[in-house]
Amino acid sequence: MSTVPDWIPPGGGVRWTRIGELGWHALTVPTHLGDRVLAALGDASGAVIEEDVERRQTWLIEPNAAAVQRFHDHPVVSVRGDDDSFLFVPGMTRDHTVWWRVAPTGDRLLTDAELLATAVTNARGRGRGRAS
Repeated sequence: MSTVPDWIPPGGGVRWTRIGELGWHALTVPTHLGDRVLAALGDASGAVIEEDVERRQTWLIEPNAAAVQRFHDHPVVSVRGDDDSFLFVPGMTRDHTVWWRVAPTGDRLLTDAELLATAVTNARGRGRGRAS
């Protein structure tokens, strides 16, 4: 049986977390692109945080993953970590504003950066003219 990491707040709370402090970095894309990335990754996706207000999805990845370095300074894809950026981490029962689109478990937390980078690149190519 897998357990939820102890840094996830209880219930429907949120935790304002400095990216990098908990052993992971983050890759964020707009929701319209993220939906295509999720479909491509399927069960290979780790946990995903979705934000309704900003309309974006965030994957947790290993720190300094070489596969995502090409997205630094990208206009649509954001890679953050060890740079004083923050992320809201939602509680497991939260279902609005900031919530888990793919819930984390002890064995489903980080997404393989190479698989994620490939899925993002492919999804951007299928944008059918949308600025992605």
